[in-house]
Amino acid sequence: MKVKICGIRTVEEALMTAAEKPDFIGMVFAPSKRQIDYSTAREITDALIDSGIKTVGVFVNPTKDEADRAFSETAIDYIQFHGDEDKALVEQYQNRAIKAFPSNSELSYEERFDYKAEYILIDSPREKYYGGSGTVFNWSELPLELLDRNRLGLAGGLNPDNVDKAVQNVAPALIDVSSGVEKDGKKDQELIRKFIKNVRGGAHD
Repeated sequence: MKVKICGIRTVEEALMTAAEKPDFIGMVFAPSKRQIDYSTAREITDALIDSGIKTVGVFVNPTKDEADRAFSETAIDYIQFHGDEDKALVEQYQNRAIKAFPSNSELSYEERFDYKAEYILIDSPREKYYGGSGTVFNWSELPLELLDRNRLGLAGGLNPDNVDKAVQNVAPALIDVSSGVEKDGKKDQELIRKFIKNVRGGAHD
C-alpha cells in the first residue's frame, strides 16, 4: 500500500516529509491555497532526486501542452488529473497518470476504472470547487468486489486517527492525504509520521 502526501509547498516541507518515507509527494499546480509555481516545484524535485520518492503534479483540466510543460520544466514523475479531463488525454500518460474522481461523480465506477491510468483515486464529494471537500465519504458505497484494487486510490478527510479504518475496510493500493497531516495550515512532521505508521501497521518503511 502506497502513501502520497499532497500539497507540499516548499523545499523545507518536502525534505521534512521525505524523512518519513512516503511513496509519493504531491504538489498542486491548480488554483488552490496550496498552489505553487513550476520553479518552486523544480526546486522540490531536485531536492528529492536521490530520495526514491516519486513526485506528482496535480492539475485540474490541463491541456496536453500544459501537462507536457509540467513534465519537462519540473521533472515530476506523475501527473494527477483532478478535473473533468478527457479520457483520451489521460491515457496518453497511462503509467505516469493518476486520475481522480469525486465519490459523487456522474460516471459509474466501471466507467471510472476504464480510464487507463496507474491509479484511479476516489476523493470526497465535489462541492463548489474541483478537488475533494476534505470530508470522509461513505466507503461502503465503493463496490470493492468490482474494482481493480491494484489501482484503487483513496482520499478525502483522511488523518492519522481514521486512516487505519480505511486500510482495514477498503485496502486501497494508494492512500492520499493533504489537510489531514497539517496543523495551523502547515504540514506537521509528527502528524505525517503517525499517518504513515498507521497505514503501514507500525512498519516505517
